[in-house]
Amino acid sequence: MTWTPDVDLARTESATDALTSPEPPPFPTPPRWLVAIDVGGSGSRLVAVPLPAVPAPSADGPDADHPAVTPDEARHRTELTGRSVAIGPDGSDVADVVRDLCASFVAARIEPHGAPPVVAAAAVGATGLATLVPDPATVHAALRTSLGTSRTAVAADALTAHLGALGGRAGAVVAVGTGAIALGTDLRDVWRRTDGWGHLLGDLGSASWIGAHGLRAALAAHDGRATGGSRPLLATAQARFGPVPTWPAQLYTRADRAQVLGSFTPDVAAAAAAGDPASVQILTEAGRHLAETLAAALAPGLPPLAAATGGVLAAGPSLTGALARRFAALRPDAELVPSAGTPLDGALHLARLLTQGATSSTTDAPTPAAPLLARAPWLSLGDEPPVPAPSTPTPITGDPT
Repeated sequence: MTWTPDVDLARTESATDALTSPEPPPFPTPPRWLVAIDVGGSGSRLVAVPLPAVPAPSADGPDADHPAVTPDEARHRTELTGRSVAIGPDGSDVADVVRDLCASFVAARIEPHGAPPVVAAAAVGATGLATLVPDPATVHAALRTSLGTSRTAVAADALTAHLGALGGRAGAVVAVGTGAIALGTDLRDVWRRTDGWGHLLGDLGSASWIGAHGLRAALAAHDGRATGGSRPLLATAQARFGPVPTWPAQLYTRADRAQVLGSFTPDVAAAAAAGDPASVQILTEAGRHLAETLAAALAPGLPPLAAATGGVLAAGPSLTGALARRFAALRPDAELVPSAGTPLDGALHLARLLTQGATSSTTDAPTPAAPLLARAPWLSLGDEPPVPAPSTPTPITGDPT
């Protein structure tokens, strides 16, 4: 669900690139860390923040709620980047990506006396969780063995995008990158997914959708069609992809063609900003599609609250204005709020929730302070058995990423 602005048609590889902030002064006492990881098709990221030193958990139950991270602790925030997932015959290698990032974190935060950092909880948001990750237990195992924590969560990236955009509040969020998916949930009883069906069947308004329509407009100009063509997009596409007759062979043979299509989105946005009518129309239609996807995810039982998140929203006012207008027309009762954060922020929010109480696999006591509930295919909690998706009224099918 990520948008990679530039993709080389000759080669698309992601190398591990671990980055840490400058080493701040040491803590007076060893901290306990929250670790969050976002794993996508164009890269992966880890962020770790320290909690105030608290007593070790007792055998009688979980820790009490942790106080907020202080400004001094915020200076010790650690950020790392890594490679994207690879898809092979056995599915996604997200567990390997997580293991590599965790190893980099441990190496970066080894204690002066040689002990590894103490991790209170860790959460992962991963693309393709439902259909491309053979067993989420492998991701939990990677977290436990690498970080030494038993409090782990593995979530679909649509859920971490929701948590980041609404800060944990109930409502609906559309996440727009290479693909597009919306999730409406209260994290307990209501789970409504719309779109996210991939670039061949859906992802309407996404980077892959915009890029594909931009290339169609370029081809329309190349063919001399009476309508729908764009000379600026034709010139830009030829500069990026080469002669027009080579495009089908370049695109149809690529396993990552959704990312390649998405790489043309910045060119469509630039042409729209320069006043190209075809590009403006493409972005306007993309915004309308996203609004309809978002409105459909705002299911009964949810508060009328919604947000949009993702890099494609930077395409400009043609897209975002159309999204806001169409959503207001479809749901005049609902509030469309700015996104409060990223999917990585959502994964960090999820990790923090793990420290605020024991997890549960029951559905009673649906209060804001209630424990997290595992919910297939959206959220897996350590070794907890997931709560199955209900058959009514909003069944979940397919891949939610």
